[in-house]
Amino acid sequence: GRPSIGAWMSYGLGSDNENLPSFVVLVTKDKYGQPLYSRLWGNGFLPSQHQGIQFRAGKNPVLYLNNPPGVSETGRKDQLDYLNQLEAINQQDVGDPEIQARMAQYEMAFRMQTSVPEIMDTSGEPDYIYEMYGEDAKKPGTFAANCLLARRLAERDVKFIQLYHQGWDQHGNLPNAIKVQCKETDQATAALIMDLKQRGLLEDTLVIWGG
Repeated sequence: GRPSIGAWMSYGLGSDNENLPSFVVLVTKDKYGQPLYSRLWGNGFLPSQHQGIQFRAGKNPVLYLNNPPGVSETGRKDQLDYLNQLEAINQQDVGDPEIQARMAQYEMAFRMQTSVPEIMDTSGEPDYIYEMYGEDAKKPGTFAANCLLARRLAERDVKFIQLYHQGWDQHGNLPNAIKVQCKETDQATAALIMDLKQRGLLEDTLVIWGG
């Protein structure tokens, strides 16, 4: 029930980009071992807009973000405007701060419909960037691709970006398993740090590797 570190950062520092969450989570796809639960990036007792938002590889990077079939962007915006009016009345009657938090999430989701596809599209990155991060950087959902996304998110002033990479709890086939894990993470991690540095982002970005 306690807030995650990213939620605390969001709560304490706010956001410098109104079109993206202040706390984004990237999980390497198709990795197993230690179980991952959404409470690991949850908001706990803080308002719900401070919880981490997981960006996934694939057609829908954020679940339930796209409009349902037959709902236009204009219709969606009108719906949110009317819902805001109703919830403002509800807030006056009830006084529950979670009402405002939920409306902030709805508004963020609407803005993310444009910002998320743009940031997930790395096709415009130059060849030297892919060479630096490694061949896996072109495969969405890999640790290398997530490192590249982390740099793109940092460029856009996302306050807290958390990458998860499972599979470190080896009980057998240790030399080969560790070799695979290092191949997946070593080059991309170094590339992320170098990339942040060459862009001047390392001056105000703290990079932490933990396990």
